[in-house]
Amino acid sequence: MRAPRLTAAFPAILLLVQTQLGSAFDPYPFLGPLEPWKVTGLRITAPQEGHSGAVHIEFAIDNPNRVSAGTAPHASGGGYVPFLPSSANCTVGWETSSGATDGVSSIYGNCVETTENSGGVWTADVLGKSMAEAEGRTLFDPRKLDLAFSLTYNITRWGGVMLKVYNGTAHFAVGENPEDGFCSDESGTCEFGLKNGSAPVLVEPTMTACQGTCHLD
Repeated sequence: MRAPRLTAAFPAILLLVQTQLGSAFDPYPFLGPLEPWKVTGLRITAPQEGHSGAVHIEFAIDNPNRVSAGTAPHASGGGYVPFLPSSANCTVGWETSSGATDGVSSIYGNCVETTENSGGVWTADVLGKSMAEAEGRTLFDPRKLDLAFSLTYNITRWGGVMLKVYNGTAHFAVGENPEDGFCSDESGTCEFGLKNGSAPVLVEPTMTACQGTCHLD
């Protein structure tokens, strides 16, 4: 029985492998215009007025943009290495205590990436202007707040750093996007969430730091 001939098929297989490897990179650079980020869910748990306790803010955010990180060498297929779309679930919170001099202690924040292999790292915080000073203590109004978001991509390829940092802010106020909260006298807390039809809340991202492909020549 004659052995099958592979010589004719081998170049086609090699071409297919090379094409698949090259498809990981983009043929042309892209830096913008960017689509807005989307806050698709929000839940705020806070003490009722006059009560102390924990403030807990949960939200989901999505970045739909695929942007150029830097160039790939010709030996690796050429083109532009992409930073991929990225999504995350985030929490921000703190404890309020009548015994604390500023009324706030144990501040924490965490974002968990929900997109596989995007390389994005999210952070979030409540902007200072969401805090009101009263009688020497920092108070928080869950009915009106501003959240700050940051998305960082940072990789090292072929001995060089490819970095992009994006920032954005979003305003939330009862009557605009969150609905008025449900309060429980038993627990002394109130819960607020996005009202029907208000999601997603759009956030305009701005690039604030860059290494790699940073402008189109």
